[in-house]
Amino acid sequence: MKWKIAFFGLLAINMVIVVSLLCLILQPSSTKLPTPKAVKGATFLVHSSKEDVNILLNDYLKEKTKNSSLSYRVWIDDRVYVASQVPLFSRNVDLTVSFVPKIVKGGNLELRDPDLSLGEWQLPVNYTLSYLQKHAKLPDEVMIEPDAHRIYIDLANIQLKNGYRITAKEFDLEHDKIVFALTVPVK
Repeated sequence: MKWKIAFFGLLAINMVIVVSLLCLILQPSSTKLPTPKAVKGATFLVHSSKEDVNILLNDYLKEKTKNSSLSYRVWIDDRVYVASQVPLFSRNVDLTVSFVPKIVKGGNLELRDPDLSLGEWQLPVNYTLSYLQKHAKLPDEVMIEPDAHRIYIDLANIQLKNGYRITAKEFDLEHDKIVFALTVPVK
């Protein structure tokens, strides 16, 4: 008889935890997408490969995330991949997220159709994106929207050295053809 009470008590506690987690995960996002700033200057088209973009991207992220408690790396292959390790039961477990990139208004990028895994386990999209939104120190120009199942990269508002601006013109991963417009401001 005591085991029945203990079993149903434990079952009730587990149900409360699961319902609480689901309520937190399903909260709507308050992220507002920014409007690209207009920059006057000379614009050049820059053709690149996935390998070159990977080098530039990780160098930029390394600088922007120096003091972050959650380290991650990003690379482009057939999709855009983000990998990190999360502490789970006193062990670090691999967390991998991949997206399909799409160019949106103003030459910005949107990463859609996420595929998420923790170790070998496929995870719900909202949970993982919410975790990344809360724990990953991302540049201000990268916005995670768990409810929309996407990450928005505000390329037009990333200010490079000397005030240069960059926007995406073509992002064809299958043919390794990536084209950016680089705007050099004039004074």
